[in-house]
Amino acid sequence: MKRVTINTIVDIGCLITFIPSLITGLVLYLVLPSGGGRGNSWSLYLGITRNKWVTMHDYTSFAFTALLIIHLLLHWKFFRHAGRNLMAGGKEPDDCKT
Repeated sequence: MKRVTINTIVDIGCLITFIPSLITGLVLYLVLPSGGGRGNSWSLYLGITRNKWVTMHDYTSFAFTALLIIHLLLHWKFFRHAGRNLMAGGKEPDDCKT
């Protein structure tokens, strides 16, 4: 598989896992915040308990984190040479071309 294809798959996976992580995080922060006394874990939003929202948020966040780490590893050569590229005034060294 070509490197570009792998990068595309990982980037799309990051987007697909980030969106539900963001939505569930916003629901947990704005609609079903923690605290509130006894029985708060059974609070419902869209027919889903707070515990289920937390579980969905955790799983999508872990998947997003794993894909983000893979993304950073795939672009490690860029990060390794980023400092040199900035110091060179925008000139791209020959060994940094992909």
